[in-house]
Amino acid sequence: MKIVDPQTATLTNIEVLAYLTANPPRKSPEAPPGVRNYIPKPDLRDHCTVVTEIHNYVERISPHLLDYPRYTHDPNTNPTTHTLQQPSTDQQKPYIQPTEPTPLDNALRKVIHELAPYNLTKGEVMMLINLGVGIKKKRKTDDDGDQAMDVNGEQQQAGNGEEDDLFSDTVLINSIVEEMDDRLNEEDMRNIFKIMNDSLGCGL
Repeated sequence: MKIVDPQTATLTNIEVLAYLTANPPRKSPEAPPGVRNYIPKPDLRDHCTVVTEIHNYVERISPHLLDYPRYTHDPNTNPTTHTLQQPSTDQQKPYIQPTEPTPLDNALRKVIHELAPYNLTKGEVMMLINLGVGIKKKRKTDDDGDQAMDVNGEQQQAGNGEEDDLFSDTVLINSIVEEMDDRLNEEDMRNIFKIMNDSLGCGL
């Protein structure tokens, strides 16, 4: 068997997270009584470490991914509960993955379809999704739900936050899209930001 094109099935970070959430690490078989230096077969200890590190990366470095549309089939599933494990390999029953698309699947299809007129490459679209370019940031609120206050006790202007987001998104897209000045104008950028926010920023 040979991989003909290694870039054909490249996944975004949120798709990797969705797969790992739907397929949590299996619990390794327990050591038989009296056996020292037992190595389970299959040895899934490194696999469990990788899965945990990926979830930690999302929660610490890319928390915006957790605000994307639901990427699990079960609406009652908490995506952050990645510590749960499946039964051990000798007790596990075959799991049939649901075939219907999740809200995230539909959102990604919509993004790809609506970004097509801008002739972005596959890698550029993936980076837009991975970095959440154009998606409006959630503002911090206090315990009473009021908007954050500055050091002088004056309420921050919502418009300033939107301007900061626009500037940040513009810097990001300039670093993602090659020769952007020749390929996209300011209106194109704003349309791309709107497409991203409308499709992935709803958090359903």
